[in-house]
Amino acid sequence: MKFSYTLLKKLVPGLKNKQQVIDALNMHAFEAADLGKDTIDVSIYPNRFSDAASHFGLAQELSAILNLELKLPKTKLQKSVKNSKKFSVTIRDKNLCPRYIGQYFENVKVGQSPKWMQDILKNCGLRPINNIVDITNYVMLEIGEPMHAFDYDKLTSGSIIIRRAEKGEKIITLDNEAYKLDSDVLVIADSKNPLAIAGIKGGKKAEITKDTKRIILEAANFDGVNIYKTHKAIGLVTDAAVRFSHNISSVLPVLAINRGRELLEEIADAKPGEMIDVLAKSIAKKVIRFDVEKFNKLIGVKSDATKIIDILKRLGFNIVLNSRTKLPDSFLVEVPPVRTDVEIFEDLAEEVARIIGYNNLRALPPYVHLSPSGFEDEIVLKDKIRNILMGLGLDEVYNYSFSSQKNGVELLNPIAEDKKYLRPSLISLLAQNITDNFRFLNEVKIFEIGKVFTGNKNAVKETLYLGLAVGHKNKKVQETFSELKGMIEELFKRIGLVDFTFGEGKDRVEIYSNNETIGWAEHEKNANIAEMNLEKILEFVEEEFEYEPLSKFPAATRDISVLVKSSARIGDIMQEIESVDPILINDIDLIDEYEGEHFEENKKSLTFRIVFQHKDRTLTDKEVDEKMARIHSVLSDKFNAQIR
Repeated sequence: MKFSYTLLKKLVPGLKNKQQVIDALNMHAFEAADLGKDTIDVSIYPNRFSDAASHFGLAQELSAILNLELKLPKTKLQKSVKNSKKFSVTIRDKNLCPRYIGQYFENVKVGQSPKWMQDILKNCGLRPINNIVDITNYVMLEIGEPMHAFDYDKLTSGSIIIRRAEKGEKIITLDNEAYKLDSDVLVIADSKNPLAIAGIKGGKKAEITKDTKRIILEAANFDGVNIYKTHKAIGLVTDAAVRFSHNISSVLPVLAINRGRELLEEIADAKPGEMIDVLAKSIAKKVIRFDVEKFNKLIGVKSDATKIIDILKRLGFNIVLNSRTKLPDSFLVEVPPVRTDVEIFEDLAEEVARIIGYNNLRALPPYVHLSPSGFEDEIVLKDKIRNILMGLGLDEVYNYSFSSQKNGVELLNPIAEDKKYLRPSLISLLAQNITDNFRFLNEVKIFEIGKVFTGNKNAVKETLYLGLAVGHKNKKVQETFSELKGMIEELFKRIGLVDFTFGEGKDRVEIYSNNETIGWAEHEKNANIAEMNLEKILEFVEEEFEYEPLSKFPAATRDISVLVKSSARIGDIMQEIESVDPILINDIDLIDEYEGEHFEENKKSLTFRIVFQHKDRTLTDKEVDEKMARIHSVLSDKFNAQIR
C-alpha cells in the first residue's frame, strides 16, 4: 500500500527523512520500502487494515515508535438527525451494512482540487478527478474509510436505500463498464435504480460533474465477506473493495464524514446540511486487564508499569487507573474502536513488545520440562521401513481407515455407504489397489503402514500394521510368493529382526518371531499380500538391540555355510547354534540364502556369521575351533545339514 511521506511528515513533524520512517516501520511494525520521490510502500497486515491502512494510523505508529509528537487534525463532530426534509436513508439488510452515514450539502462548487491534495493522491497511486471526488479519496487516505458522493439532483425522491440487488439488475459504473448483478450483491440505490455497487464502485447515474450543485456524501461500513465475494464474482477490484473486505471498524465512517465535511467547506465552499447516521447496533467498549508481572514473564524482559503505560498511550490506548498514586501491578486498558485486532492480553503484550523492539529482547532458552513422547522408536522404525521398502522397488500407498468389511467396527456417522466400518485389516484395500493399478501396469509392488481396528463401538483397539502386496498381471500368484517372501526376509534383516520363521501352508503362511505370530502372508485374488504387526516387531527389534557394556577384549568371527532342506526354519537353526555356548556366542546373523539350479530340489544353502567373544579375556583359536566343531555336529544331527 502506498503512503505519502509529505502527509506523514505533516502529521508527525519530528520525522527526519524517509529512511527514518522506513527503518522504524521495518523494525517495529510493517515491511516498508522506498518507491522513490515522495512514496513509501508499506505491507499492511490483514488484521491491521482497520487502523494502519491510513496515514492517520501509520502516523500513530511512527509517533509511538520514535516517541515523537502526533498532530492529527482536530475535527468537530456534527450531530445526526433521525429524519431530514432533504433525503432519507433506509438499510434493508443490516447484517450486510451495519452502519450508513449520509450528509446533505448544497452550494457546492465543482472544480480542481488544490495542488497539494493532487500531489498526495498521485503519490499514493490515485488519479485526481475533481475537488469533490478528490476529497473522498483523500479522506480515505487519511482515515482509511472509503467514501462516495452522489449528485443529489439525480436521485429519485431523495432516497438512499441500501438493499440487495434484484436478479438480473444492471448498473453502469463510473468507468462506463456494465455489470449484471444478482441477489448476493449489495447496492446503494434510490427509489428506482442502483446508484453504486456497495463498497466497491459508484454508478454513472448520480455521477458528480461540473454542473453538480448539491450532493449527498456517504460513509458506510459493510460486511467484509460479502464485499470480498462480490468483487471476486464480478471481477472488479478497487481500493474500497480491498479495504472493506478486511472488516474495518464501524467507527471510521463517523471520523470520515466529519473530516469530509471540513474539507468540502474549505475547498468546495459547500454548505453542510443535515446528517443521518443509521447504526445497526452500538459499538461496545473493549477493556482488557494488563498484568505487568505476567507481561515480564511472557516477554522475558523487566519492564515497569510506567514504561508500559507510556507505550500504550502513545499507541492510542486509554489507561484506566484508580486514584492511588502508586502505579499498580495491573491496570485496565481501553482499546480504541479502530483497533479491531486487539482482543486479549497477549495482543496488548505484543503491542508493547514490538515498540520496545524485538531486537532488544534477550535471547534466552525457555525453561520447560521435556519428556519423551513414547512414540520415538515407532517413528524411527516406520521411517526405516519406508526407506528399505522403497529401495526394494515398492511404492507406498495410503488408504482410508474406513471400509465395507462388515467384520469391522461400525461407524455411527459414516462418510459413505461403502465406508461404514473401521478396517480390521490392510489386506482387502491393498488387493483393491493391485486390481486398480493393473489397468495401467503389468506389475505392481506396494506397501502401506497404517492402523487397523478391532473391538466394538464401545471399546476400539488400534494396532499399527505393515502391509505388503506384490502382483504380476501375467503370472500366477503362486509364482510371486517367493518374491514377497524375499522382500520380507530382506526387510527383517535390515531392521535387525533375525529371529523369524515362516510357517507351513498352501494359501496362508504364518510368520513367527520369539515363538509368537507377528503376521501372515496369503494369496488374495491376483496378488500375494503380507500383513505384519509393527508393534510386535518393534518389541522384538528392541530386544535384539538391548544395550550391554562393550567388552574390552576382541571378538572372533567365523562363517559357516550349510545345505539343508528348504523347509528348515532359519530361526530354529540359529537357536541350535546359540545353544552350543550362549555365553561365548555373542551374535549370529544370516548373511546369505540361496535356492537354485546348483542344488538338488527342496534344498537351500544358508550362510551364517557367528561372533564369539568373552567378557573377561581374549579367546584362543583353539577354543573357537572347538565350538565350531560342536556347531557342525549339532547342525548335522538336528537338521541333517551338509557343511559346505
